[in-house]
Amino acid sequence: MSHREREPGRTCLGCRRQRPRAELIRIVRGPDGAGCFDLEGRLPGRGAWVCPSPACLDAVAAGALGHVLRAPVRWAAAPERRRELAEGFKRRLANVLTMARKMRGVAIGPTGVRSALGEGRARLVLLADDLSADAAASWAARAAAVPVRSALGSEALGALFGRGPVAVAAITVEGLAAGVLQATDRWRAFSAVSCDNDKLTIDGASRAARSSTAAGGG
Repeated sequence: MSHREREPGRTCLGCRRQRPRAELIRIVRGPDGAGCFDLEGRLPGRGAWVCPSPACLDAVAAGALGHVLRAPVRWAAAPERRRELAEGFKRRLANVLTMARKMRGVAIGPTGVRSALGEGRARLVLLADDLSADAAASWAARAAAVPVRSALGSEALGALFGRGPVAVAAITVEGLAAGVLQATDRWRAFSAVSCDNDKLTIDGASRAARSSTAAGGG
């Protein structure tokens, strides 16, 4: 039996389904009485849990949250909650990428990524979100079974890796790749929902319009 199978489940306050704790987001009551997200799962006090889904987050009512935390909770409006979570996961993504650089767990640029893929070291291929559509498709085909994600612009990726613009990189450490994958997917999930829940508003929402003119190099 795996560790995840042995781990006691937690109930999502939005959909009421039970899932392993590692798959959920923890909410605690801060010192000022406001509900806040404990993305690392380390803050003290009672915690409530919610799926990493905008629909579940939107369904969490202040009264239900206060009942679980056993104290009144000041709970932000749904759009503000989503923005806060999106910003939190974007910060986490930046932190994990910085850690990957310090641990030498990343191959940077086309040559490095091709080498990591060829040698079977790549665990995740990360593309800049201003990469051209043709270049992104080419890297996805080259990656084959290795997961591919688009995150941050080339200048932002380069800054995290301590160099100029970076269009493509490969994470080569399994645990770091899992962290980048989760942070990227959750950041996209919460930042992709507008205030009326009907349209995309993330940085990459206009990617199609930019892709014809964006650079495809690394």
